[in-house]
Amino acid sequence: MIETLVWLIAFGVILFLSLKSWDGALGKAFERRLPHTFKGSDDDRWIWSVGLAVIGATFIVRPVSMLLTLLLMGLIAWIVVKLARWGLSKTH
Repeated sequence: MIETLVWLIAFGVILFLSLKSWDGALGKAFERRLPHTFKGSDDDRWIWSVGLAVIGATFIVRPVSMLLTLLLMGLIAWIVVKLARWGLSKTH
């Protein structure tokens, strides 16, 4: 129960702060980094802010699980890239 309450409070705070800073540095950072196909309308601020709030709140509540998940995802991505490069080198 306490873990859920902490997660909800962290989610609310991170969501509020990310929505508040969207017109400032956060929104400009997303504009610079995202490809043109991912850029849309004003609804993007809500989608990205909720995503950041979920990830941030989960990282606050369960940091070890989150780090292990990120490491696993990075390892899988690295293996996929290496296999794709190897496969492309064999086709030429």
